[in-house]
Amino acid sequence: MKEANFKAELAKLNPEQRQAVETIEGPVMVIAGPGTGKTQILTLRIANILLQTDMQPENILALTFTESGAKAMRERLKRYVGTVAYRVPIYTFHGFAQHLISTYPEAFSRIIGGRPATDIEKVDLMESILNNNEIKILRPMGDKTYYVPSLIRIISSLKQEYIKPDDLVEIIAKQEQNLLSIEKIHQKGAHKGKVRGEYVKQEKVVAKNRELLFVYKQYEQLLKDKRIYDFDDMIIETVQALKSNSDLLLDLQETYQYVLADEHQDVNGSQNKILEYLTNFHESPNIFVVGDEKQAIFRFQGASLENFLYFMDLFPTTTKIVLTENYRSGQTILDAAHSLVRVEDDLLSSMRVPLEASLVKESLVCRRDFSHEAVEDDWLVKAIGEKLSNGTKPEEIAVIVRTNREVELLAERLQQKNIPVFASADGDILDHPITESVQALIDFVLSDVSEEAIFKVLHGAYWGLPTSDLIRIASARSFERSLTSILTDRQVLTEIGVVEVDKALTIMTVQSKAREMEVYAAPHRVFRILARGQWILGTCHEV
Repeated sequence: MKEANFKAELAKLNPEQRQAVETIEGPVMVIAGPGTGKTQILTLRIANILLQTDMQPENILALTFTESGAKAMRERLKRYVGTVAYRVPIYTFHGFAQHLISTYPEAFSRIIGGRPATDIEKVDLMESILNNNEIKILRPMGDKTYYVPSLIRIISSLKQEYIKPDDLVEIIAKQEQNLLSIEKIHQKGAHKGKVRGEYVKQEKVVAKNRELLFVYKQYEQLLKDKRIYDFDDMIIETVQALKSNSDLLLDLQETYQYVLADEHQDVNGSQNKILEYLTNFHESPNIFVVGDEKQAIFRFQGASLENFLYFMDLFPTTTKIVLTENYRSGQTILDAAHSLVRVEDDLLSSMRVPLEASLVKESLVCRRDFSHEAVEDDWLVKAIGEKLSNGTKPEEIAVIVRTNREVELLAERLQQKNIPVFASADGDILDHPITESVQALIDFVLSDVSEEAIFKVLHGAYWGLPTSDLIRIASARSFERSLTSILTDRQVLTEIGVVEVDKALTIMTVQSKAREMEVYAAPHRVFRILARGQWILGTCHEV
């Protein structure tokens, strides 16, 4: 162990951070807001356990949410314990599940021998389930597959919260009981004799959930029959294995004497179960969780302030440590951020603690109101340009927006002004202009002389047609004269003033050849030739 490095870093900690590192026995919960050094205390705590006890690195289990987070934790731990860091089990929750599946295959009969279901397979399964005539509400007449994406998301959420079909049965039973307690008919007033709106609303909820239960059961059975499983099933089956296989559970409890979990606010119901089973052997287990309560604004991707309450209920002897010293932002920013996440509930508000600036002395928060989003965008682009002109480095400017789509749009506007941009999120690839062009080419080849498909590809830059020619061709199209007839007639193209006649004639030649090839050639070969523009260049040969 690089003890000198460890002691040097330990000396830099504030009292609360040091308490979190040195309290290595019993359950400990650290509430650590942004910029309070939670990753640092997590790794220093692992080093301290190795220094203060006779535990082997393999007896310490650290769980986090991302592969990058696990890697960063191990690299930082290496500074304090050297190569021993590579012996400490540091996993994501799914990585830990995969480790158990490969190590104890006999405990995972549902998973072993199967494979993860693809997104397409999930959609196919859901569509086949919705073909059942018993389903009415979740199979609307206008679009019988309308609820397919929603159902896949809902079932994923149920699994994440460890709500199995049998659990959903109990939930629906309680809803039905609640429905009986609601007065059904208006007894007086203008609506006397009519069904109360509250009753109708709750009745629809119950009916929809009954169909959801049917879909959930059918979906699970089909996954089982086809020997495939959801990504969420890895966690579900891990919980089930820990619950039902006492030998596996005892082995893991004896191996992992210390358990640490990062980003605890993001832990969902199923992941909480894993932590619970791993540590419930001891009355006061050595479990350490650290989380950022300010990320738990609402239950998003499993995040909830309730995780902190759940932990304290599960382990009444929990040592609660709150880190309030922030080393990243100024007080003005911290106060503004805290005002946005304040809650009224007394119990929850005790977890949402204000932070104090310990390093940054000055900060500025400005609020501006705009009449329209376009006005806001114009101001933002101009403001960034001015800062760059005044010497601010591009990497010192960050723009935070609500959706990935906004990232793409704003990045495009900045690029138009020759402002360097690094976009940290991608937009929907299906909405990208290149993807739309590819789809247009495919429709062009497969459609049966569709005017719409021809019109879309006509505007493709790959044909090399000038804008003036496109306008002449589109203007010449009429009820009596289709685009197909125009693009296959040299004389007509000449008469309407098209300059690049040969290039225009190439369009329908490409479609004709591609449709002919599509009968005997593999789809990817047909499209590859289209994409490479072999016919457009006049070579017309297969590659």
